[in-house]
Amino acid sequence: MPLKGVLFSRQELNIARPQDPERFVMEDALTELLDTLPHYGAQAIQLDAFCPSGPQELSCLLSLHHIPQQEALLVAATDRSLALADGLAIATLGYRNPFLPPQSLRQPEIVVEGFEEVDFHFLEQTLQRRHNIPWTVLETRRCILREMELEDLDALYCLYQGASAARFLEPLYEREKEEEYTRAYITNMYRFYGYGMWVAIEKSSGEIIGRAGIQNQSLNGEAVLELGYLVGEPYQNQGYATELCQAILEYAREKTGFSEISCLIAKENVISVHLALKLGFTWQEEVEIKGKTLQRYKKTLQFQKNVL
Repeated sequence: MPLKGVLFSRQELNIARPQDPERFVMEDALTELLDTLPHYGAQAIQLDAFCPSGPQELSCLLSLHHIPQQEALLVAATDRSLALADGLAIATLGYRNPFLPPQSLRQPEIVVEGFEEVDFHFLEQTLQRRHNIPWTVLETRRCILREMELEDLDALYCLYQGASAARFLEPLYEREKEEEYTRAYITNMYRFYGYGMWVAIEKSSGEIIGRAGIQNQSLNGEAVLELGYLVGEPYQNQGYATELCQAILEYAREKTGFSEISCLIAKENVISVHLALKLGFTWQEEVEIKGKTLQRYKKTLQFQKNVL
């Protein structure tokens, strides 16, 4: 689903201070972002000139610009502007403008503190969140990693039944419970953290060949980041696990605030132990999780600067 229009109020996004010579100032990154919209075939629509007072008027404004509601994104810094999208199929992005009175901003798909890391791809992902379209997170030479959806469960049941490594993992629930769990996982994990366990899809065939990703784990009262993966039996011993995990480690380094990442592996799972060592993990300790004894391997993500 393409993003065709971005609605915003220049007044709301104003960060000018009393001493600034200009009355209206926006973040440089936001100005640059709005300037790139035509390159992607999207329109930037200022609300200040139209002053819509409710959802119906906002809908008419989109019709005037020939933009379907499903292809529009409202960037808003106030609860009043967010209310313009009530009952409409418009995606919303909240912005905490420090120069405005505090706002709840409870409605939008995503809330940002600034626009330094917001690009057109981010805006399209916000649109996808609104319409429950799974994000494509990573791309490797042979695979893509994307967020899971309910339609993937049939393929995952097959993978878990056929993969020898699955005996070391938590099994899938029976179908009805697994669907309920997956819905909650999509809503809570992906939306809140922006990461999780993803499905791995082979580009050449379009088939789901496994799942891999990062998730949160609690060890001795400490929140740690855990790397996990499963590759289906027909795709093993072809370098897929290494390819996927290397891309995920780079993602974890760039996109999370963690300085370290762990692998939790059963001692008998010699293949995963070998992969962890190959990826640069080192043995740390033995831990107990849900009654199972696992080996914790750890790898540094962020390099510390030398202090003289």
